[in-house]
Amino acid sequence: MRVQVLTAAGALAVAGTVLVAAAAQERPRREGRPDRAAIQAELGLSADQAAQLKKLRIEGRKQAIRQHADLAIARLELAELMDAPTVDEKAVAAKVKAISDLQAAALKARTDERLAMRRLLSPEQQEKMKQLMQRNRRERGPRPGPAWRHRQPATGEAPPPPGPGGPWSDGDDGPPLPEPER
Repeated sequence: MRVQVLTAAGALAVAGTVLVAAAAQERPRREGRPDRAAIQAELGLSADQAAQLKKLRIEGRKQAIRQHADLAIARLELAELMDAPTVDEKAVAAKVKAISDLQAAALKARTDERLAMRRLLSPEQQEKMKQLMQRNRRERGPRPGPAWRHRQPATGEAPPPPGPGGPWSDGDDGPPLPEPER
């Protein structure tokens, strides 16, 4: 009986994996994202340009994934340092510097990738690309801000506006203290 249950569970797991893979292949493009083939045609890209741009995008994405993972790990390590019973301020400062360096490297990599893409395009293609990007931004509308800004309390009512002490104030700031005499 136990073998039959395990066999059935294994079969369901394999079937689920196959269904997920099939669904992923049939997944439509994200809404608001332009079709690459249409962009290539509109820009008049040669086959060589299209291949080089694709290679740049793939390499850039790989690098971004690695950098994102490294940054997430560094932030976890910083949290560990900050949660320690005794905080080593030099180690915290070093970790903050490392995080800052990772963020700067990510920005530099994105900028370098964009510059490399620009070098592949003629000035006319660059201008067309700029117009396409502006048009797509207008069609998509404004980007939403961070989710935490729009979060509502569990009661469903709007959060109270921040008081004089800011959003982290306990609300009992009282009147401002007088300036000390000099």
